[in-house]
Amino acid sequence: MNKLFYLLIVLFSFSSFAKSQNTMLLVTGKKLDIGEFKLNKGDYISYKNQKGKLKSIAKQDVFSINSNTGKETLIYTPDLSDTSAFTIPQMRDYVTGAYDARSSYKTPWLTSAGFIIGGSSVGLTAAGMSALLIPVLPVTYSAGVGIFKMKKEKLQFPDNLKNNDYYTEGYLNRVNRKRENHAILGTIIGMAAGTIAVIAFAK
Repeated sequence: MNKLFYLLIVLFSFSSFAKSQNTMLLVTGKKLDIGEFKLNKGDYISYKNQKGKLKSIAKQDVFSINSNTGKETLIYTPDLSDTSAFTIPQMRDYVTGAYDARSSYKTPWLTSAGFIIGGSSVGLTAAGMSALLIPVLPVTYSAGVGIFKMKKEKLQFPDNLKNNDYYTEGYLNRVNRKRENHAILGTIIGMAAGTIAVIAFAK
């Protein structure tokens, strides 16, 4: 009976926690599940993360916060002194594009290539190459991915959004950032794996 009672308390607490969840949408298209939040008078928003820890984030990095009831608290405010600043509808399209790129665009080949290059650069030390040269290939590869950016013409967009410049800009910017990050991540993992392999074979 006691076990059932405690189980009901846990389930009720979890249900209450889930219902109190909010979703913070960043201008980069990233979504964060958060708990309570407070709009401070300054330039920051205070909020609780999923673990209940108090965090803060700059308002300029946040587009909106949505509750589980569907209510939206708009954070983004256009800079009226900047004639090139996006309006709210334009920024909404940009953020939607960035979010879609995060969700749908995949770069397994860049990560895999980075892994091979990172691992090979470490492996070459076993062949007598100076350890000081280990970062050269990974850095060159990552820099190359950053320099030769993906072009808009090579991407596929939904028919109703392919002529929306703000959506496609948000999508393209996030794609190129994702490509760079995954290339760097691949080389780091490859170098770590290569180091472990060299040490293991050296024993």
